[in-house]
Amino acid sequence: MQFLKRFFTEYLFLNLFIWGCMALLSLLLFNISIFDPFTQAFRDFSLTDLYYSKIRKQDNIYKGPVVLVNIENRSRKEIAFLLQRIQEGEPKTVGLDIVFSGRKDEYDSLLRDEFTRNPNYVFGFMADFENPNESHFTDSFFTTGKSSYANLVGTDRSSSTIRYYHPFYQNENAFTTSLLKQYDEDIYSRLLPNDEGPMEIHYYGGLENFMYYHFDEVLQPDFDPAVFQNKIVIAGYLGLPDRSESEQVDEDKFFTPLNSHLSGRSFPDMYGSVIHANILRMILEKDCIHVVSPAKTVIITFCLTWIYLPLVCSLFFKGDLWFNSIGTAIQFAGSILTVWISLLLYQNRNIKFDPGLLTACIVLIPTFLNLYEVGLKLLRYQIGLNLNSRFLKKSDNV
Repeated sequence: MQFLKRFFTEYLFLNLFIWGCMALLSLLLFNISIFDPFTQAFRDFSLTDLYYSKIRKQDNIYKGPVVLVNIENRSRKEIAFLLQRIQEGEPKTVGLDIVFSGRKDEYDSLLRDEFTRNPNYVFGFMADFENPNESHFTDSFFTTGKSSYANLVGTDRSSSTIRYYHPFYQNENAFTTSLLKQYDEDIYSRLLPNDEGPMEIHYYGGLENFMYYHFDEVLQPDFDPAVFQNKIVIAGYLGLPDRSESEQVDEDKFFTPLNSHLSGRSFPDMYGSVIHANILRMILEKDCIHVVSPAKTVIITFCLTWIYLPLVCSLFFKGDLWFNSIGTAIQFAGSILTVWISLLLYQNRNIKFDPGLLTACIVLIPTFLNLYEVGLKLLRYQIGLNLNSRFLKKSDNV
């Protein structure tokens, strides 16, 4: 009974004190320029990146309905012939991760005729939602149909890791959303509750983890277009077969959690079309990530910290030897356990819980306990407030 009373009084007040310190520390870190290098370094890092770059095995080729075709840097005439060959296989839908922004020559009519013959094309455009006049669309000569934004809104492709996408944004469909609508209306309807909200992308691997074909491969006489039957085909840029990786690192590539370098300078690692393929697989397999919201993360962390306090305080009251030895060991084990459990939840339950806040609390609690003790002594012995706290008589047991 005495413990419960203390748990809901002093430990609660102590937890509030700790969170007040955390809030002040956050304000310092994010608002004082001297800390900018540190905040910038961690702003684009997530502990779940460990799952992708070091833990997840990326050795299985996807056998589902998504197929990639590399348009390379071919002319519009050549692309028209490629699309004709793809259509011979009777795909369910063909997504064009390319923008035909204006007319070039007389062969443009070949493309227009191809688009007119087959209504199963989905056109992508590069959206600028802040300045709509800066958006890049396929010219109306080729199609008068509505396009879907192919860029991943809300991200800076030059420096940010692509972790989420918007199925819908400002009453527009994402490129992958329109492909799913053409493929299966029931699957598309599952996305409707996510209107305007971001979704975490569940990555399965890079280009080598999907069925893909290069331009010349598809146009070979012995190629069987039946591989495209009833499939979702994405035609986009996937690099040039005759060039090394280092020669084309900046061509329509993005940073993803699968990047081999978790921090520091590195090259973008995934083509935009492959990111779309990962998104489609995630939706088709109902394998979406459930992200614990920041508000829920704070509540969970607050409760766990509150539960953790009696243990660490008992060592604090026993003296410095106990607190600095066993307490440090518990602190280290707790931090490792927090990260490990968050990775297990991500891997086995598709739940993303950011352990950063809880880990920070575990690491900083010893410092805050000392500050709390000093503060109480200051209030009692210097200011004269009549306070009654276990921290003022550490020799007692909890």
